[in-house]
Amino acid sequence: MQDLLPLFLILCMATSGMSMETNSAPRASFNVMNFGAVGNGLTDDSIAFTKAWSAACYGPSRGARVIIPVKTFLVKPVKFSGPCKAPRITVQVLGKLIAPTDRKAFRANYWLLFYRVKGLVVGGKGSIDGRGYVWWPQPFDDFRPAALKFYECPGMVLAGTTHLNSQKQHIVITKCDGALITNINVFAPENSPNTDGIDIATSKNVRVRHSHISTGDDCIAITAGCSYIKIKGITCGPSHGLSIGGLGDPGKPDESVEHVEVSDCTFKGPGIGARIKSSQGGRGHISHVSYKNIEVHQVGIPIVIDQYYCPQGGCKNHTAAVRVSDVSFIGINGTYTQNDAMSLLCSQSSACTGIWLDNIDLRPVNPKKTAHAVCFNLKGRAHNVKPILSCLSHHPSSSFRV
Repeated sequence: MQDLLPLFLILCMATSGMSMETNSAPRASFNVMNFGAVGNGLTDDSIAFTKAWSAACYGPSRGARVIIPVKTFLVKPVKFSGPCKAPRITVQVLGKLIAPTDRKAFRANYWLLFYRVKGLVVGGKGSIDGRGYVWWPQPFDDFRPAALKFYECPGMVLAGTTHLNSQKQHIVITKCDGALITNINVFAPENSPNTDGIDIATSKNVRVRHSHISTGDDCIAITAGCSYIKIKGITCGPSHGLSIGGLGDPGKPDESVEHVEVSDCTFKGPGIGARIKSSQGGRGHISHVSYKNIEVHQVGIPIVIDQYYCPQGGCKNHTAAVRVSDVSFIGINGTYTQNDAMSLLCSQSSACTGIWLDNIDLRPVNPKKTAHAVCFNLKGRAHNVKPILSCLSHHPSSSFRV
């Protein structure tokens, strides 16, 4: 039954241009135009959005739908708060939401925030444009908000929408157990800094499926406190990869990510493909992670484990390290553009263990180059892997099993 829900949502959105429009649709609808929205892309429609949300969320209906029609809405930072009286609330995005370009309008770390809302569905054929180009020239550590955040929204669904040019991350979900993200598109220029497609934090049983993400940073980042995450059918790139981490900032408590499955994905363009990253000096673990059935097309480095992650430079050497164990890379094929097809560099003080590679065939784009890979302090096994990793025992026979 779980797999029927995303298909049901997609079919609903594909018919009549209406998202989630079925006989079981919510009983009450609240169009933002009826609450004073103008929709000309110039007038601030934030108050109208807030009023429509309040009517839907706190009204007497057993179910409610907020409708954002086919117009362009300028919206300043808005917090859509729960808990709602309605057990299920749908936000139907048919038009285009655009953020203000005046950075002074932002005082919190978000543009649009859904906060503590159960039974939330956000979907439709519309778009959410952060117009982040006014933020991107800022220094790396300057304040920048995420475009769309979900906090403590268990079972939330995000389906069908297009996300553009975020100020920082496009989508962040935190403490959203059982979330589903499906059939979305995320786009930002390759040189736009820190514009992750989807960040997942402190959540379990999350599914991300059948989406296209091309940004200036991680396609998807799975960060501390996550478990039982399933990623399937993602087209990713250019980007900094579909990443686990980064974990391990010195001074933080134990951080963990475990039970992550990535399958049937395609990576394109310069950057990184499958990636696990942690900084020196941290505590915690990354375990039971699998990347399976992955195609790479002219990717910079297709497979990376980096336990020396230091994005701003100048990091000190530490003996402590996040433990990495029981990680598999299976059925990864295609071409790469940099010197190494794989870069698996584990901590000097704590080896990566239980690393399994099977059926890997990575070829340099330039046929005159020799395929090459690097590894350090890696313990595990490999079968049918090209190029060969010198620090792993290779098993050419078909008896190898993962």
